[in-house]
Amino acid sequence: MTTDWFIKVFSSYYQGAVDYDGQTQLGEPHKTNTRANLFRYGAQIERNIFHKTNLFAGVQAHHWERDIKDNNNISGLDETYDWIEYSIGFSADILAYQNNIFNIEAAYLLIRNATIDVDLTRVGLGSAALDIGNDNGGRLNLQWKRINDNGLHYGAALFFEAWNFGRSNTKKTQGGALNVFVTEPKSETRNIGIKFNIEYSF
Repeated sequence: MTTDWFIKVFSSYYQGAVDYDGQTQLGEPHKTNTRANLFRYGAQIERNIFHKTNLFAGVQAHHWERDIKDNNNISGLDETYDWIEYSIGFSADILAYQNNIFNIEAAYLLIRNATIDVDLTRVGLGSAALDIGNDNGGRLNLQWKRINDNGLHYGAALFFEAWNFGRSNTKKTQGGALNVFVTEPKSETRNIGIKFNIEYSF
């Protein structure tokens, strides 16, 4: 492999509370907040095409746990999402100063093989695993990176990412005192934040 090609392997973990603006099972608007854990890992291959600009293609596996809280006399629930993300995009260094590099990265995302486990056991209604199909999304990173001679680099990035899931199939829950039919309406996620990076090159 020539020096025009690069391979990156990465993982990340996020935890915190986020706003929830969605729907009930009856399709009525509902707002609350959610405790969330998001773990992802993957890899991408890059090809230098011009000076400090690379094209890349990647794949990531995502595991997302959501504890949607009770609010407005509406019971919450636990949801666990799993899906595969395929990406294609570009990365470009827009400014270099001494050992500091400022970079922009943009990607188009394909969301595939998405599933959700809906857990209603807190209210005695059992659980069900649903298919939520294929959709798409996008990601934008504005990154600063400090380059060190020992190959260990660090930095930070402001990021925005968005992805969608389609409406799921309908299934009857199992394992509850009372079993009910559940459906996941169309889901749209929008994340903005700051992340800190550590990289090692050899």
